[in-house]
Amino acid sequence: MSLQYFSITFDMGDHDNEIWLALLGEWSFESFHEEESKITGYIQDHDITENLMQFIGEQKGIHFEDYELALVADKNWNEVWESSFNPVAVDDYCYIRATFHPIEKHFKHVITISPKMAFGTGHHATTFMMLQAMSEIDFKGKRVFDFGCGTGILGIVAAREGAAEVIGVDIQTEAIENSDEHAEMNEVGERCKFYLGGIEKAGNDPFDVILANINRNVILQYMLELSSLLKVDGFLLISGIMFDDVEIIKNVLGKLNFEVIELKEKDQWVQMTVRSKA
Repeated sequence: MSLQYFSITFDMGDHDNEIWLALLGEWSFESFHEEESKITGYIQDHDITENLMQFIGEQKGIHFEDYELALVADKNWNEVWESSFNPVAVDDYCYIRATFHPIEKHFKHVITISPKMAFGTGHHATTFMMLQAMSEIDFKGKRVFDFGCGTGILGIVAAREGAAEVIGVDIQTEAIENSDEHAEMNEVGERCKFYLGGIEKAGNDPFDVILANINRNVILQYMLELSSLLKVDGFLLISGIMFDDVEIIKNVLGKLNFEVIELKEKDQWVQMTVRSKA
């Protein structure tokens, strides 16, 4: 049985796109598309809950002007999604393309993906900054945990950088299927293993690097467990948070003996690179 998706298109008017995207990110949307003064979120039918619709109704006029809910026809989905996907260049470090885009050879890594409904294509500021931060870390021979792997791009780049083992998890079945497909497409399938579930799938062996591009609430909820999975002097790369979240995150990190190495900001989103201390 094929999945059934709906689109919810928000007419933003003069409201702030990034704030509304951050609020929507707390719900079960699988991807977003921005075009002029509109934001379209894509979501499976079973995730359109009464609580979600009540939340949207309460925010109308505050964070957007109006919205429209529509069924996305299965037979048109791939064509629609692929037509809206453009390559992403992260400095000269990483180029993310679909199979129908030409290969650009002057990047360190050229990652090929199949554009589908999963977070992490590189278009969003958080994924972009995570890749920038990864370019500054030595992954050779390291164990890497990708917490909320989405499309698998971050883990795949870690493997391309020489990571010995990458374990990724996500609570969305489609994300795991997408990540597995992308790992094979990019010839790192033997070193990248993606599992359906949460942090419990990480096992007990510590990691050298943990990638967590999710959202503030999930990061705070699992920060203690993430810290216990990280080796001394290991790196934790965080994003999915906004500037107003930084002090809250820093406070928790300080209590867990983490040192903030670098902080990046793009489009009101923030990426933090931190290191565990003895």
